[in-house]
Amino acid sequence: MNRRTANVKTREAVLNEQDHSPEQDTAFLQRLQAGEEAAWEQLVAEWSPRLYSYLSYNLRNSEETDDVLSETMLAVVQAIRTFDGKVTLATFIYSIAYRKVADHWRKLRVTQELDEWIAAPDAGYTNIEVYEALAELPEQSKQALLLRYYVGLSVSEIAEVLGRSYKATESLLSRVRRQFELAFLRSAEA
Repeated sequence: MNRRTANVKTREAVLNEQDHSPEQDTAFLQRLQAGEEAAWEQLVAEWSPRLYSYLSYNLRNSEETDDVLSETMLAVVQAIRTFDGKVTLATFIYSIAYRKVADHWRKLRVTQELDEWIAAPDAGYTNIEVYEALAELPEQSKQALLLRYYVGLSVSEIAEVLGRSYKATESLLSRVRRQFELAFLRSAEA
């Protein structure tokens, strides 16, 4: 088993372990809103790795990822008090992370060549092709793909995160899958 396969299996195992029923989410949310220390520790333990993984696809390096992760977790702490539970906790948290990434890039107002931030020592050839294909996509399209296929959110959850209707999100995903496929094929041929 190669390292990439091991990472995927580990990520899938973590996501499966952390999936909660709506009743468990509601009870957990109530514990968080009550300020229960054990619930906050559980939130940090469960969500830090998930968010770090998601954020690392959106930022240039681990330092930026750590910074945005901290900002995201702080925003979750501040916003959880008024969270009404109408969407899943995952949708709520990924919505905050999505906005923090946008805020980060807005603050920088700088773009950097893709080669400079994907040339990590352990990045494989396939990873580079994926990054190049993702880089060709518009930002919201890239986020929709990552949230659907990397994070595993449903179409309705992605619609909530992106602030779009279900049908518009479904249409976006349909279009972006084809765009990604074409971009991936181009990068693989190069």
